[in-house]
Amino acid sequence: MKKLFLCAMMGVSIMAFAKDVQAVWTSTCGVKHFTTFSDSATYQQIANAIALINERECGVKPTVTLSLN
Repeated sequence: MKKLFLCAMMGVSIMAFAKDVQAVWTSTCGVKHFTTFSDSATYQQIANAIALINERECGVKPTVTLSLN
């Protein structure tokens, strides 16, 4: 199992499984999320989706950067 960490204004970790990628992250207004993406989703698509969810929820669109660990 690979672990990826997403660095942004909020802490986000992504765990890659056989078919899905699950991101566990806390929005800038403090709500914890478990978001699942297909394994074909690119890092940019994941980052954009998380930023959009955060913007809709908190009114802030953070810059999301993925880094492999």
